Amino acid sequence: RFKSFFLAVVFSGLFNFFSGANPGDTTWVTVWNLRKLTHVGSYDTSAVFPVNKRYRKIRLHYILGRYSCPPGSQYCGSWDYTTQIFARPAGKDSVEIARVITPYATDWLSLNKKHDYVVEVTDYASALQGSTAMRFDYSGYSWGFTITLKIEFIEGVPPMDALSVKNIYNGYYPYGNINNSIENYLSPKTYSYTAPANRVFVKNTVSGHGADANNCSEFCSKYYQLKVNNNLISQKQLWRNDCGYNQVYPQTGTWIYDRANWCPGAVVWPIYHDLTTVTNANSNFTVNVDMETYTVTNASGGFNWVSQFVQYSAPNHLLDLSIEDIVSPSQNENYHRENPACMNPIIKIKNVGTDTIKSASFNYGLKGGTILTHSWTGSLKFQEETQVVFPPSTAILSGTASSDFVVSLNKVNGITGDQNVFNDTYMSRTLPVDIFPNKFVINMYTNSSLDTLTQKSETSWKLFDQNNSVLLSRTSLSINSVYVDTVYSLLPGCYKFVVKDTGCDGMSWWANPGAGAGALRIDYINANSSIFPFPSDIGCGYTKYFKVLEPNTVHVIDINKNKSNIDVYPNPAFSQAFIKIDLSQKQNLKFNITDIAGKIINEKVIENVIFARETIELSTLKSGVYFINFTLKDGILITKKLLVQD
Repeated sequence: RFKSFFLAVVFSGLFNFFSGANPGDTTWVTVWNLRKLTHVGSYDTSAVFPVNKRYRKIRLHYILGRYSCPPGSQYCGSWDYTTQIFARPAGKDSVEIARVITPYATDWLSLNKKHDYVVEVTDYASALQGSTAMRFDYSGYSWGFTITLKIEFIEGVPPMDALSVKNIYNGYYPYGNINNSIENYLSPKTYSYTAPANRVFVKNTVSGHGADANNCSEFCSKYYQLKVNNNLISQKQLWRNDCGYNQVYPQTGTWIYDRANWCPGAVVWPIYHDLTTVTNANSNFTVNVDMETYTVTNASGGFNWVSQFVQYSAPNHLLDLSIEDIVSPSQNENYHRENPACMNPIIKIKNVGTDTIKSASFNYGLKGGTILTHSWTGSLKFQEETQVVFPPSTAILSGTASSDFVVSLNKVNGITGDQNVFNDTYMSRTLPVDIFPNKFVINMYTNSSLDTLTQKSETSWKLFDQNNSVLLSRTSLSINSVYVDTVYSLLPGCYKFVVKDTGCDGMSWWANPGAGAGALRIDYINANSSIFPFPSDIGCGYTKYFKVLEPNTVHVIDINKNKSNIDVYPNPAFSQAFIKIDLSQKQNLKFNITDIAGKIINEKVIENVIFARETIELSTLKSGVYFINFTLKDGILITKKLLVQD
């Protein structure tokens, strides 16, 4: 009788563990809420996470903001700071679950900006249970940011059950020092695994910092080799080559420069190595990392290196395609460059079953609207992911207000549905796209930056219709030149205006003052007013979607878009500052600089200006707050505050 009761309790417990609540239900746990970062170092707390439940996916929401430092406190600088989040479960390794390097965010406070970085942390299911100590490590030289951390637990059956995670390497290691080689730290380690572990991975999160005579480690591209039992398994380059396409832009600072596996204002994405086929259960094996050989006099760089040994159960499904995310249309700030969009919906899919997926069909459309279908073909192996681009459709493009966009999986490999229906549907909230008239003027002024290959301007643009055909373009342009193009009688539909800069430093950028200030603007015909002034600090490029309605549609001019645009940067400034001028019409512009008491320090008149960039010398000014007052032709006064630092 006792034995029967005991077995009943065991089976009941197993049933509760695997069924828990309804699949797809989400539990949120807040770790920090608007915690002000007031010192460098560690911030410790604890959180209570759910237990005895199974999660299809666990996601960390890292929400970064700014606050105003009180008088007398440490100056709130905008430099990029390395931040690391650790889970510290009792009796287990303290493991880094995410790393984000902050943006240069001087203007975030005045613009009331924040950003929600989303990182999947399902690997750490075994660590994020019950009462768990949490640590936020913040390295830099000042403060002024706020941090909110929320963890989202989505119930259901995961692709594999995360069983355990252990540190292989965890620290900041010098690089290039002949007397203290990084190999002293990246030494061979011995591991083994037993059932129920069936799949094992090495997960590396690495970022290079510091600069010697060769700009290593932050600005040099080096590789590492992963070896198992002294056999080469993989070689990876530690380099991020897309910083100029950063979703968090524009920033102050040198945000466009590519770096050693990271960008300012971005997640440091981990690198996975599947060791399942090169190891055997119940057998010891050694894991070793060798960095590319490098030495230098006066070495000063290094790598923030975390390697983890992650164990998983056998895969839970044979046929399982997951809709991971909607890139566009979406309000997700992590797809800022792709939205608001009205052309080709883009989704992310991932194969989370062991069968290779070669075809899939989807239903999609605006909620309550026409349901459309699209078929995809390819070859997607277990754990691989890709993007699917849907064709354009007037049923999607016709909305002029925010709506819900829904996509669902119909067939996989010719079979209706798959083994896990809870990842087969995804919904996003759209953003309304600007309405343009069917005729307008494109005004462009190129700066002095030459493309090294073509010896032409780095900047160009193309106008696409909704079938992705080029209607008009300006490429191979001369530097320091003005181009005016008039577009007539566009048909109703969606259009895409794409600006590219091969130098990845935009049309003007504070760190390249010698290039001058380029500008690009779309104006109404026969009117001294602008429809859309393009930002100049765009990195590698900028995409603007717009809609044209019926030809007889009345277009109301938005007076907020007709205002002249004057910016002063960087701010705070040191020896120099720059004024970016983008006016609605050519005119004489008068400005003066005053101190906080109203005393005029300097004044100047710039004649017949519409696009320009002006340099202000600050070397003779003391540290403090100054005001730059601009008087426009129509009598409008614009005042900008400038903080000068020694």
